[in-house]
Parts: sequence; C-alpha cells; structure tokens
Amino acid sequence: MSDDQDRVISDLMGRLGIYAQGIAMALMALPVPMSLPKGDQGKGLLRDFLPAVVRAYEIADEQPIPVEQRAIACTALLHWITAAELTVAYAVSGDQYRADAALLAMMTGEPMLADLIEWLVDPEGWEPPQD
Repeated sequence: MSDDQDRVISDLMGRLGIYAQGIAMALMALPVPMSLPKGDQGKGLLRDFLPAVVRAYEIADEQPIPVEQRAIACTALLHWITAAELTVAYAVSGDQYRADAALLAMMTGEPMLADLIEWLVDPEGWEPPQD
C-alpha cells in the first residue's frame, strides 16, 4: 500500500468513527433504545460495529416514531453501512472512486443523522429540511 492510500484509509476510518459515535448516540435515544458495541476506530469498527449497524438498519422501521423519522434513521444507517463497505473495498483495491464514494456516502448521511438527533432532542421543535 502506498503512503497516500494509507492516509486516505486513515482519514476515512476516522470519519467513520465519528459518524459511528453519532449513530450510537441516536440509537440509544430512540423510544426503544438500541445498544451497539463500541465503535472504536480500526478493525473493531468494521468487525463488531458494522454488523450491529446492519441489524439496527433491519429493525429501525419498527421504532414507534413518525414515518419520516424512521426513513431518516434508515437512510443515515444505510449511508454509514455503504461508507464502511466502500472503505474496505478501497483498502483492498486501491480504486480511488471507492474512497470518493465512501466519503460521499458519509457526507450525505451525516446531515440526515443530525436531523434525527435534532428530532430526538426536541420532537416538537423539529422542522423538516427545506429543499
């Protein structure tokens, strides 16, 4: 692996780790809390946290919250899953488009996660994003 590829992987994993912390916080704040393993950076993030997020994605639509928030939660989780898998694919192949796609998935999912967290903190004051 080149030094540049190592740096890109490190940057992607760091961002995935921060996104993972937000996911863990949001899922614990749901009406039916979901506990996830620690989202430590590195192999634990992919070995332990990724399968837990996949499972959370599979059952998130069972939460007793409005349909719009369920959709936002599922979408934020799906973007994290996609980013994690693309990061692994980049580490294996070195194809730059995979690193770019992983970053794009995170950049798309993080604001959705922020919207979910905002709603969880104050469901009465939340307004859907204006497009």
